[in-house]
Amino acid sequence: MVTVRKRQRQALEFDVQRFQQGGRTAYSLIMDLGTLDSNLPSDVNKERVNRANRKFNPAHADRIADYMQRIPDWVLGTIILGIDPSSVEFEPFGYADGTPSESLGALKIFLDGGASTIRILDGQHRRMAIRSVRGRLHQDSLSSIGESTSPSNGARKNSRVKLQRLDAMAIPVSIYEEADDENLRRMFSDLAETRPIDAATKTRFDSRDPFNRAAVDIVESQRSLLFDGRVEMERSTPSRTGDCLLSINQLARCLKVLNYGYRGRASRARILEAENNYEELIHLGIDWADSFLPTAREEYEELCSIDLEDNFVANNRTKNVAYNSTVLQMLADCYFRWNELERPMEDLAGWLRSADFDLDSDECIFRKTDMVTPGKPTLVSRWREINATIEYIVAQALLANS
Repeated sequence: MVTVRKRQRQALEFDVQRFQQGGRTAYSLIMDLGTLDSNLPSDVNKERVNRANRKFNPAHADRIADYMQRIPDWVLGTIILGIDPSSVEFEPFGYADGTPSESLGALKIFLDGGASTIRILDGQHRRMAIRSVRGRLHQDSLSSIGESTSPSNGARKNSRVKLQRLDAMAIPVSIYEEADDENLRRMFSDLAETRPIDAATKTRFDSRDPFNRAAVDIVESQRSLLFDGRVEMERSTPSRTGDCLLSINQLARCLKVLNYGYRGRASRARILEAENNYEELIHLGIDWADSFLPTAREEYEELCSIDLEDNFVANNRTKNVAYNSTVLQMLADCYFRWNELERPMEDLAGWLRSADFDLDSDECIFRKTDMVTPGKPTLVSRWREINATIEYIVAQALLANS
């Protein structure tokens, strides 16, 4: 006589909180990175939208991976998944009196086909970044042929320890019961409706970036006469009806331009350099704002006066292009290039003082460089025209002081 036993289905099992959202059953759980990397889909597509997700951007995933390796106390948001309801089973925990919990329990995700129904709704770049970091550490941990006392043995051991620690770390995960790809795509679209963090908030909150921190420091400590009360802290661009010259993120941008130029990139090494020279970074920004700009243009000199009427910038913004945030960032690059030439700053300021900023004038420097379109009271913000204007200013200032 042969006894046939029913084979128990293999499954991943997690402690979860079950909840309802938008008519769907969903689960909230924590998943360690080793389990996540072994079981979440990795079939990303760089060429087109892939099932329930947007086109994959390798550079974005690389930036996340670099961030995870650079920042020990990294933070990654919740990964959101969709799964076929038939591939999961919820077993509620019981209370002391024997009644089952409505929300707390164990979730089984069956491995015999169940894991293949998982779709990533939000987090494919984080998911692939985790795989990339684990892959790098695994590669570094591989022992090569040779003596165990080789110079690199310690480094390999260190990589193995880092990989073990990484795999023990976890990330929040939300799983929605949904099998239909069309519904999953609609869910992804709905998630995209959520407003991303704006540039001003990121600048104020990301204090790891010394340029962000310096910009906030300059404003909150009122260390600049020109920018005191004239930096927008809530919006990513200043209001046309307000008195702000720049937003806080644009001020942080100006600090980077003063150090590395308009197109310069704040690399990891440069960020570290700025961190080590933090006070010098602030002093450079204040010198540009309170010494150079008021000397270079009467408009900025006026703003440093204590006798200004209320709403002065708002009342004159449309009349004077000097109050345009693009012009201020452009003048920051002029300052940078002049410093690179090691020429006296008063020579550049002197030429700018007499330069024609009137958009209606034939001699307007912005007209000469096609940064303004005839008949339109606004500036062109394309790099080609901005760069042409910067080069024109520097060249004319050099010619005038040769």
